[in-house]
Amino acid sequence: MNEVRRDIQNTVFMDLFGRKDKKYLIQLYQALHPEDVSATIDDLDLVTIENIITNGIYNDLGFLARKKLVILIEAQSTWSPNIILRIFMYLAKTYNEYIFNNPELKAKLYSNSKIEVPKPELYVLYTGEKGNKPEILSLREEFFSTSEFLIDLQAKVIFAEKGRRDIIGQYISFCVVVKEQFLLHNDKKKAIAEAIRICIENDDLAEYLTQHRKEVEDVMFTLLTQEEATESYGYLQRMEGRTEALAATINLLKPVYKDFDSLYRALITQDAYANLTEDEVRKYY
Repeated sequence: MNEVRRDIQNTVFMDLFGRKDKKYLIQLYQALHPEDVSATIDDLDLVTIENIITNGIYNDLGFLARKKLVILIEAQSTWSPNIILRIFMYLAKTYNEYIFNNPELKAKLYSNSKIEVPKPELYVLYTGEKGNKPEILSLREEFFSTSEFLIDLQAKVIFAEKGRRDIIGQYISFCVVVKEQFLLHNDKKKAIAEAIRICIENDDLAEYLTQHRKEVEDVMFTLLTQEEATESYGYLQRMEGRTEALAATINLLKPVYKDFDSLYRALITQDAYANLTEDEVRKYY
């Protein structure tokens, strides 16, 4: 049976809400804060740690709203107790960049003056079954419940709600349709095309999917192809050794990436290839 990659949904998530025009980002903010009716795109600033291919802490979304809130959203379709730990790492990384990219804040960090930082507001957008999963994730309860650990970090979990029609509801519906179509079709391209067609017909992200259909199809297909290449690498490494596996993996990726630099950048984002140099890869290109 086919499995649906978290990366597929997550990269569409990043492209949807991480676009420079912030058209859908403002809709996301308004879905989270319907009481803030005066907010505009000018009040929002993206602070996402960018790297859409890896499975690390980078596949998530961060933005400043009215310079007062930090909203960090992590799209997840697979539940893991490590979600809250990843959010903690993401938050620390974001604060680090926020402070050290601001010369004034950086200068005050080691002084006696208290610096002002945005208040964190943390969410997990979960597209799977709710079951008995908690509505609030706690770092202390998840990892340090048996000790007198004083530090805590909490994130609100947003689950699928029947009939929800704001941008969050539409995104969750998109994820559900993608999963259904990949279970129905062995042909990746057909599954992707069908998922997009159904969502447009159901008015789920219809404008976005209509305007960026080719981009969405390409990124979904590329990530699936890359996943297959990674699986092939593991198999071939066991069967034939590292050299043959690397050559075979590069051949699998060549049709996806038009030049060496693009292929190399994509290759080293995977754990199996992270330490390869350009010269090592170029031998088999």
